[in-house]
Amino acid sequence: MQETQVRPQKTILWGAAAATALAAVFFPHLEAVKNKDQPLWEFWPHDREGLILVPLIIVLTLALFALLGGWAWSATTGNRPAKVGLVCGILGLAGVTAFFLSAPIIFGGLAVTFGVEGRRRAGTEGRGNQALGAIIVGSVAFVIGAGIWVLA
Repeated sequence: MQETQVRPQKTILWGAAAATALAAVFFPHLEAVKNKDQPLWEFWPHDREGLILVPLIIVLTLALFALLGGWAWSATTGNRPAKVGLVCGILGLAGVTAFFLSAPIIFGGLAVTFGVEGRRRAGTEGRGNQALGAIIVGSVAFVIGAGIWVLA
């Protein structure tokens, strides 16, 4: 009888990728609504900088989720999502210096996503505390990144 290996579903990964990409574009938009009197419903930017950065941020976010997520999700032992999530959370905090590219929001979203998957795998693969750390640090990075845009 042949054993079949169960591959983890990537539904959470792609849902989180879409949510993170939207958040990485939405919070800078809120800053424009607040400081530049741009209407909330005019979501797509009309300036040259925005026309370049918005698609770039969306593509960068989806590419990071695809590359790191595909690599982390494919591991069947060692709880790679927990490890990668914690690193992404730390990068998210460091990314506050690049807030204009929504780095803390993107890396924070990655960290929370990997942390959630890491917690799911912790029962069999261990590293539950590392996964929890990824969720906490990623959430802090996300909130700081969003806060910079909202309060700026």
